[in-house]
Amino acid sequence: MNISSFIQDYGLAALVLGTIFEGEGVVLVAGLAIRQGLLPPVAALLAALLGTVISDQFCFYAGRLMGGTVLRRFPGVQKRFHSVRTRVENHQTALIFSFQYFPGLSMIVPFTLGMTQLLALRFLVLDVLSAGLWAATLLLGGYLFGMSIQPLLEAFQEYSGWLLAALACLILGVFHWRASRAAAKEEGL
Repeated sequence: MNISSFIQDYGLAALVLGTIFEGEGVVLVAGLAIRQGLLPPVAALLAALLGTVISDQFCFYAGRLMGGTVLRRFPGVQKRFHSVRTRVENHQTALIFSFQYFPGLSMIVPFTLGMTQLLALRFLVLDVLSAGLWAATLLLGGYLFGMSIQPLLEAFQEYSGWLLAALACLILGVFHWRASRAAAKEEGL
């Protein structure tokens, strides 16, 4: 089995799982795969949307169900949370539409929103809209990047599958590194 057929066979499932656990890099790589004709665009958008919403909803309900326990267990966080809570509640819609774009916040913001009085249905509707916009933006970015490297892929056509795999690993590595740095910075606060 070559890389192209692997992506065609398992790419959408990998996209759902990838967006649950990682996010940005996986969706950009999917945009590259769309450009190469390996993934159907609408199905890739729906897969990215599904994985993102599953992850966000899990974090939201974890905050709703276990947020109090977390606050009691970490008194330092509890002190900061009360000052942040008012700002979060006053800017819920803006937060929901923007948190996906900031590495390291994709779990923290839904968890925190789950600890507020935000209605679960409101979060779900806004999350679906915001995740769809986010996924479409990143898929388009990956697609456009794929267009820009098309001459390179054509020049090394016999190795294009491996070149795409190397680019995918590089993109995923960079986004993982950025998310790790953001999480480490958050822990240091």
